Amino acid sequence: MWRNIIARNVIIHCLTQFFINRPLQNKFAWSIVAKIPVYYSEIEQLWAKGVFMSNVQFGNMSCLSRKFIGKIQTAESVRISVKTDIREVLSVGVDSAVNSYESSQGEVSFYGKTNIKFLYSDGTTVLSSGYSADFTASMTSELLDTDSKLTFDVVTVDSKVDINANTAMLTILLEVTAYAYVSDSVPYMLGSDEVFCKTDGVEILQSCNIVNLPIVIDEELNATRNITTVLVAESNLCATDYTVMSGVLRIAGDASVRLTYVSEGKIVTDTLPFSFERELDATGIDADSQLRLSLTVKNTKVRLDISENEVNTAFTVEITANARIEATKIGVIDVVNDAYGSNCDFLLERRSLTTTLPCGSTTERKRISASLPLDTDKTVLTAVNVGAVVTNCQSMEQRALIEGVVYATLLYATDVGTESEQLELPFSETVEVDYLMPQCQSFADVAVMDFAVKDNGGLQAEMELCIDIVSERNVTFSVVVSAEEQPFDKSQLPAIEVCLAHKGETLWQLAKGLHMSEEDLLATNPEITNPLEQDARIVIFNKI
Repeated sequence: MWRNIIARNVIIHCLTQFFINRPLQNKFAWSIVAKIPVYYSEIEQLWAKGVFMSNVQFGNMSCLSRKFIGKIQTAESVRISVKTDIREVLSVGVDSAVNSYESSQGEVSFYGKTNIKFLYSDGTTVLSSGYSADFTASMTSELLDTDSKLTFDVVTVDSKVDINANTAMLTILLEVTAYAYVSDSVPYMLGSDEVFCKTDGVEILQSCNIVNLPIVIDEELNATRNITTVLVAESNLCATDYTVMSGVLRIAGDASVRLTYVSEGKIVTDTLPFSFERELDATGIDADSQLRLSLTVKNTKVRLDISENEVNTAFTVEITANARIEATKIGVIDVVNDAYGSNCDFLLERRSLTTTLPCGSTTERKRISASLPLDTDKTVLTAVNVGAVVTNCQSMEQRALIEGVVYATLLYATDVGTESEQLELPFSETVEVDYLMPQCQSFADVAVMDFAVKDNGGLQAEMELCIDIVSERNVTFSVVVSAEEQPFDKSQLPAIEVCLAHKGETLWQLAKGLHMSEEDLLATNPEITNPLEQDARIVIFNKI
């Protein structure tokens, strides 16, 4: 306590000398000197509130967490007009993605595009057409602000068609799910040379950069038969490797193109796989970032290489996709979780923070089959607009359970022409994931790389799925945001003490209770184990 009194008098003395030594014409200086008793009283009050403590220092900590913002459904209407009357709509394929967004305090507005593959019959011929439409919607959340960084996933929930002559009115129901990286900042205790602190190294998500990069994959391919008319072109992408170096994102993976076309009056589908490798401008993404990649196909176009008087099998496919990169950085920061002084204790105020850390990720290919609920006497032509949606992704010990539905439109021939039937084939697969724990949250994307219908005594769908899994966990920890000094008079303690310590007590607990350093405690009691294996008598030499 005597040190506190001296420190206060030194502050008052310095203030007085500072202003008295100024020239006499400095009226402001003399007015301050006249008020020194008032300032002295205010300093006394600040001291009583614990402002002038044992040089305890505080810094500022910021960490990120990835949080669910919301899920909404939005409908869009598209008017489709063709040259001939539409007798029957056979299939509607929908690819949708959010292209941009604007975030403000408590709200985000986003804008996207839908590409539509429309397959229909005029009564004698199967025809197709492609359309695009824009959509916009918004979400509200108290977590959002102008600097929020968000990701969006779009799924087609339903589509309906009303026909009138050569016009179809298509209503599409989309489900949009949004996540955002949310920052939380608090002051936290750093400690000082005069205070004994117990610290833990805590992993936190320190930064995140989300970049959406357009990617175009073009490839020259050959169909198995002569191409008369292209009906539907579909594609799927499966990334197998991706890295960032010197501002360049390198992506390698597999692509699969399903081309449905008319050849000599028959409907044929070829599945044509190939590998790809692309380099994209990734300026702003550091090479030491942890990457989370998501590839979304936006559109698939086909250009025929037609040669007169020859069989036309060659074509060029152009796949337009979006590569979403979530580049994060993990850091370790020393956090004080307890503190005391040689002549004081502290009343510590704590606050909990949550940060998001990676668990594990993997990409795996699975071949599965499913029986088709279709009469075997129907002549199956092909399946178009094939895709998959994940309905559940459950984390377990070093593996994840993925459940979902593969959907497709099955075309088959009847006496009156070509008809269609919608297929929904549920699947459930387990994938091994290193470092995965049950408390982690896993997210999965599934791309259908191959889909074929075979008659093996019954109609079977043979499928190859590319399952991409990313897992994360939310970790909550506490930090000391303020410390109120609670001094005591150590001069009343005897010079030598003998204390009884109990089995299980740690060296930190003993030193804190005695208000001395762990080193001084061990110096006089070198036989102490941490924690104590049995009750023990401890000798203390108090510095008075």
